[in-house]
Amino acid sequence: MIRKIAWQQLWSKPLTTSLLLLVMALAVALSVLVVSLGSGLQRGLIAATEPFTLLVGSPGSSQQFVLNTVFLQDKPLSNISYQEVTQLRANTKLVKQAIPLAFGDSVKGFRLVGTEPEIFTVRADNTKPEWLRLSSGRPFQTPFEAVIGQDVAKQLGLALGDTFYSTHGTLAKGKEHQEEKFTVVGILADTGGPYNQAVLTPIESIWELHAHGHKPNRVQGQLPKAAQAQAQAQAQEQVQDQDHSHDLSEKGDVTAIMVEPVGFGQAYTLAAQYVKRKDAQLVFPAQVITQLFNLMGRGEKVWQPIGYLLIGLAMAVVLVTAYLATVNRLRDYVILKALGATQKQLYSILIQQTAYVIGLGAVFGWLMGFGAYLGLAYALNTSSAIIMPLAISSATMQLTLLCIVVGLAVSLLPVYAFHRKAKQLHDVMN
Repeated sequence: MIRKIAWQQLWSKPLTTSLLLLVMALAVALSVLVVSLGSGLQRGLIAATEPFTLLVGSPGSSQQFVLNTVFLQDKPLSNISYQEVTQLRANTKLVKQAIPLAFGDSVKGFRLVGTEPEIFTVRADNTKPEWLRLSSGRPFQTPFEAVIGQDVAKQLGLALGDTFYSTHGTLAKGKEHQEEKFTVVGILADTGGPYNQAVLTPIESIWELHAHGHKPNRVQGQLPKAAQAQAQAQAQEQVQDQDHSHDLSEKGDVTAIMVEPVGFGQAYTLAAQYVKRKDAQLVFPAQVITQLFNLMGRGEKVWQPIGYLLIGLAMAVVLVTAYLATVNRLRDYVILKALGATQKQLYSILIQQTAYVIGLGAVFGWLMGFGAYLGLAYALNTSSAIIMPLAISSATMQLTLLCIVVGLAVSLLPVYAFHRKAKQLHDVMN
């Protein structure tokens, strides 16, 4: 009976109650969104770096290096010689595996990644399956065969056996390499990260594409057979000379090297060998992302106190409004008391009304905040392939429960204020 009276009185002014619920919900939603984005983004970024224990590349920005290699964003750094791969593989005491990666081209905006078949054996750790698994088809075997990520297949409508041209650079509308067509031979299963948007091909494909620009034009025009034969022989000799020059100077070009160390200690020993080198750098992608996230976390540290302040202000608004509404209903409470309601029951009505507003506002706020997080996570997953987990964060649940507990505690304030006001009126009447 008391609950019914409290609920009916609360909604006797629907506009006021609705506005109070909205104020409380928005304050909680902002805090839930900030906390969810912080934890979700951190987990998504760290999960994306798991297959990349170490990276070796040319000197430059480590953040740019990791963003390009791991997240397929930003521009690639300069290339280094393939001899670096050979040397790392020869260092069997420290290195278990070294896999070259070559960047620079794209397919309708999706990054073309030149690499070697060993990349399909990479695991994030020994307890997990291979990082790059095929949902259909087979791994590439010869140049200009391609294994595409599931996002590439969906957005470009590519299937096994389809062909396409690559584009120089990373722009979707760049100049196409029409010398050679790529053929889709495999489609990746969900990688749980940015390589859902990758196009994998043998590294020889990249070398050969970039070699075509060095080849001379074919002999054209009508020539006597003897002259035509001589011109063709000269052209073929020139092609062979330039191809040989290309093999010596360009075959060794790679943008990055994925390195799997023998163990944790060996990783730091290997890193120490690169400290004084000016022609190459070695980075721990997880450390780079942690540093990057710490910079981003400064913004979160600013927004979190603001969110808590808004929650506090929302509670204050609810409490003040509840008190004013209580004072305006003194006549109703007097009637209830005349009908037999006890002082305890009157106080219970006041507490329940405030608890309803704060509790429902906190629950609606959590739903709004988590819903906004799901929308942003989906947008980020689509645009950058950073897979932010859609699981409920325990921190947001704790925040919501804390709001409800604190709200119930401070709901005693309007009761105390009402008690004093009623006592003053009683003394005046006597």
